Amino acid sequence: MSKNNAVNLFIIDQSGSMNPLKQATEESYQGLIQKIKQECIELPELHQYLNTWVFGGNTVNEKQMLCKVSHETLNDDFSLQCNGSTPLFDAIGKSCLDLESRLKSLEMTPENTLINVALFTDGEENSSQNFRQAEVKRIITRLKSDGWVFNYYGTDLSVEDMQESLSFDKGMIMQKSAKGFQEAFQHHAKNSYNEKLEWLKAVEEKKRGGNGH
Repeated sequence: MSKNNAVNLFIIDQSGSMNPLKQATEESYQGLIQKIKQECIELPELHQYLNTWVFGGNTVNEKQMLCKVSHETLNDDFSLQCNGSTPLFDAIGKSCLDLESRLKSLEMTPENTLINVALFTDGEENSSQNFRQAEVKRIITRLKSDGWVFNYYGTDLSVEDMQESLSFDKGMIMQKSAKGFQEAFQHHAKNSYNEKLEWLKAVEEKKRGGNGH
């Protein structure tokens, strides 16, 4: 059986305004990782990977380096250090280009790998230094042509706004509250699982001679 991969890339806001939502975000993230671990049992034919970045102030940091997930391994401890402004463009650009480079070195291709990106934020771009809006949109558009899926979970812009400005096309607008963030993580857990099921089905149909007909 050929190797099928799913990469879960999370980009999470830790700017100062996220402080009231810190605990809810941390707990929701940990719950999402537990869900992915469970998926490893339910979908043993799918090799799952995790890569998590956080951003706030003038920094974009890799919180969890790209690693393989299993139901027995991976520490899901996660804490945010909320402060500063919102370098949203830098976070998206840096994390996506870094992951793209790593996937190439691991020989993960559009044919054998699904990449699902989820951005969680309570604000709008206001402090990026290295990437501009147009450049980030070009990066996302190019990666989508290779099958990457981009999800926006935010409080200040609609999914339609993000589709126009950055080419994100899935996700939801959420309330700026603990409950709102909890619901957003739950929404992503359900949708990303369905994406994986559909992708696996398409891979199997292609193996059988195309389109299941």
